[in-house]
Amino acid sequence: MPSDANLTPEAELTPKASTKAKKPKEEKPEKPFSQMIQEDLIPVAQAAFAKRGVTDLQLTLDGQTLVGSFGQGRRSFTILFAEQSLSGAKFFSCSSDGVEVSTVESFMIDERKVDVPLAVFYIVQRLYAQQWF
Repeated sequence: MPSDANLTPEAELTPKASTKAKKPKEEKPEKPFSQMIQEDLIPVAQAAFAKRGVTDLQLTLDGQTLVGSFGQGRRSFTILFAEQSLSGAKFFSCSSDGVEVSTVESFMIDERKVDVPLAVFYIVQRLYAQQWF
């Protein structure tokens, strides 16, 4: 019979002390919205589109609206950031060959924590759904 005399119920329930002290995560202060779009989102989006063969992507931020075009200007889209935040409400519209936009739809409505790579992923997927590349 094994000797468990040294183990008391209290000893089993007591958590062992960790030799490493855990440091609280320091959150980086978020950049202002327009700076984040200009410095982070636009370059990442251009690289993601280039991987799919789109080399003439033009992206600009006009107030709270990201305006994009490619395909020699034949394909265009807009994303309105209603709250000047990646995590806030967003709306999407697109058009091709100079046709006026007829539909504006909610965009990324199920995502609560949105970062630049996730936003670019959704932009690429949404335009892929249009069969534009």
